[in-house]
Amino acid sequence: MILLLFFLGALPVFAQQSQTITAEGVGAVMGNDRAIARDQAIQDALRKAVEQAVGTMVSSETMVQNFQTLSDKIYTQTQGYIQNYRVLSETPGPNVHQVTIQATVAMGNLEKDLQALGFLLGQVGKPRIMILVAEQQVGQVNFNYWWGTARGTQADLNVAENTIMDRFREKGFDIVDPQAQAGNIKIPPAFQVVDLSNQSAITLGKQVDAEIVIVGKALARTAGTIGGTAMKSIQANVSLRAIQIDNARVLSSGNENSAAVHIDEVTAGAEAIKKASVKMSDKMMDDILKNFQKRVGASTTVQLIVSGLSGADDLRKFKTSVLGQVRGVEGVHERSFGENVAKMDVDIRGSAQTLSQEISRKSFPDFNVRVLRSTWNTLEVQVSPK
Repeated sequence: MILLLFFLGALPVFAQQSQTITAEGVGAVMGNDRAIARDQAIQDALRKAVEQAVGTMVSSETMVQNFQTLSDKIYTQTQGYIQNYRVLSETPGPNVHQVTIQATVAMGNLEKDLQALGFLLGQVGKPRIMILVAEQQVGQVNFNYWWGTARGTQADLNVAENTIMDRFREKGFDIVDPQAQAGNIKIPPAFQVVDLSNQSAITLGKQVDAEIVIVGKALARTAGTIGGTAMKSIQANVSLRAIQIDNARVLSSGNENSAAVHIDEVTAGAEAIKKASVKMSDKMMDDILKNFQKRVGASTTVQLIVSGLSGADDLRKFKTSVLGQVRGVEGVHERSFGENVAKMDVDIRGSAQTLSQEISRKSFPDFNVRVLRSTWNTLEVQVSPK
């Protein structure tokens, strides 16, 4: 009964991490051996099913550029991703045997391996992240935080921040070091508080060109001693939220609890905070990647800011002669125009970086166009008439 409940409880999670894909495969008939040709056709179809699954997470351009790596590390390892399959139809021929299969692909396993190879992070442009976590250890009265006045004698980064930074760096993320950037960060008195608002965190992040800011708290508290010993039990809670700076969208949020035991309560507290921080870091990385993974091969709305337009006629020409020649643009929606600056939303199959690259590599008949700045969702350009 316990085993039955375990498997039933696991089914929803299992289903969420798999995808059913239909694919075709062919095998060459050599020496009139149709059995081998059929086996080869099935293997070819399974490989193509995995390739289709990769295509839902990685752009076609990335797949072409990294075909050999994907082939060696992913496509040839179908047994690690195919949970089950069935043959829907077969077409024997004199020279080839063709099959159509329906396969269940373990998307969780595939995503994990693609992330380990750096493909998923590359898809989101290796975002630059700033971390703002206030920490209160066992026995401390106040929270310690590098951006505020209640730091006491501890001006360095705390356990939670160091752990989060290390975890994200291990996966290839670009992390802002506040100590190295101290001269570039201006912190108004109103921002020198434990509980930073989303907007305050965004304001600080913009000063160092961060694209995501992670803000929150880490707290360690004693839970008593282990009976009959001098060992201290410490509980830690880490609560975080990740905010995308250019649009204030919360990409991930949550909290994790962990415990540690040591004869020294401060050591136990640091270990408990570290454990909770690792768990939260892994959750946030997964959420961030999944958020931007949804954009692969899909339409994205990019806010385009255009300066240098002298009037409505220039704006009309820009929309027709510039955006009309950019591959992937599916729609343009004007939001405002004034003082030679136009703001518009551009629906594009790709990202702001895709739009930036397309504009940069083209020559337009009516304008010279210079890219000034781009983030995930925003692109700023300056135009001058030819």
